Amino acid sequence: MDKRFALALQHFEQALDRLREVVALPEDDIVRDSMIKRFEFSFEAGWKAAYRWLRARGIDVDEAAYAVIPQAFKQRLIVDEAGWGAMRKARNQTAHTYDQALARQVAAFARGSALGLLDDLLKVLKERADE
Repeated sequence: MDKRFALALQHFEQALDRLREVVALPEDDIVRDSMIKRFEFSFEAGWKAAYRWLRARGIDVDEAAYAVIPQAFKQRLIVDEAGWGAMRKARNQTAHTYDQALARQVAAFARGSALGLLDDLLKVLKERADE
């Protein structure tokens, strides 16, 4: 297994474990803020792990989420390209501004769709690590 990919995969799994921890807690303002930050970390770690997987297989792709997501879809690392696009949009919104209503929306998204999408990617990356 490529060392850079292995390290990226480890970081992704750790970030996702931390997101799962906070998702399990009853939500209040502090938990919501923590969930959003952990969602951002998990999203970043996920697409970077996908990027490292792609690069380790000789696939030339720019190191940016907007470039990695379509390639990850093309290589069957993800099955819901639109869901990942929504996740990228949510991450960008929370990283650049803070609004209570938006925070609630992103926290609900992180708790629901995003967690499943991230879990699916981790599973596929682990299964296909040695391809």
